[in-house]
Amino acid sequence: MDILAAMWRRVSVRSYDVRPVEQALVERLLGLARTTDHLTEVPPRIALVSGVERTRRVLTYMIGSYGLVQNAPHLLVGVLPEESDMARLDLGYVLEQVVLEATRLGLGTCWVTGSYDARRAGEAVGLTPGEVVAAVCALGYPARDRWGRFHSRTVRYLAGGHRRKPLTEIVFSDRWGEPWSPDSADPTLVAILEHARLAPSANNRQPWRFIVRPDYVTLALVRPAPIDGGIVMAHFALASAALRRDGRWEVRLRDDTLARECGLPQRVIPVAVFKR
Repeated sequence: MDILAAMWRRVSVRSYDVRPVEQALVERLLGLARTTDHLTEVPPRIALVSGVERTRRVLTYMIGSYGLVQNAPHLLVGVLPEESDMARLDLGYVLEQVVLEATRLGLGTCWVTGSYDARRAGEAVGLTPGEVVAAVCALGYPARDRWGRFHSRTVRYLAGGHRRKPLTEIVFSDRWGEPWSPDSADPTLVAILEHARLAPSANNRQPWRFIVRPDYVTLALVRPAPIDGGIVMAHFALASAALRRDGRWEVRLRDDTLARECGLPQRVIPVAVFKR
């Protein structure tokens, strides 16, 4: 399975087989997290919690919350070197690359940014002064029993995970609000945007918007969601590389000049530009 197929195949798996993932595969994923492309000078640390009892303790944020993700044999714990929006953006960028590689390997994953206990996660992996746990991601083999499959499908449906906004709603031409049509656009760019559109986000809100300009593509967020921003940046960059439209993100978080160039409304947050 190539990376583009992995983007289409990836879903949030919320019910797992209790058997652990082979150590070689776990090490492969942790190695990727350490060496993959990142956005900051000090990238996030991806740590591991293993064992259903230990992961259950982290995922039980409040009474009844554990049922949202069941029997995960592992958790990938996203640790920031410090609390900042830049660090959160980088965490989304790095960890989503690991998620897509896990999908390629036949494993299930599920981002969890709210319904978990950050203190317990930090205790489980050990934090140095200044480090902050910002998200966890369940990892394992999807449950194959009827109830497990039903649970994952039901929670995914209730969370709206099957819905995606059309490109015409999230992409503008040159400036904010200007209509963009895939019919008259570069077909390769359209394909890249289609794969970016598949990125997961908290509560499936899909807060990202793209402005296609002559020399670059701007990413903006309609609400403060830097982890989601990093996730969609990973999809865009990986799809661009796979489709041989090479380029690189230049982070310009809350850059007033970029906001003016793209005509962004006051509450919309400029994040980055992708240049070839």
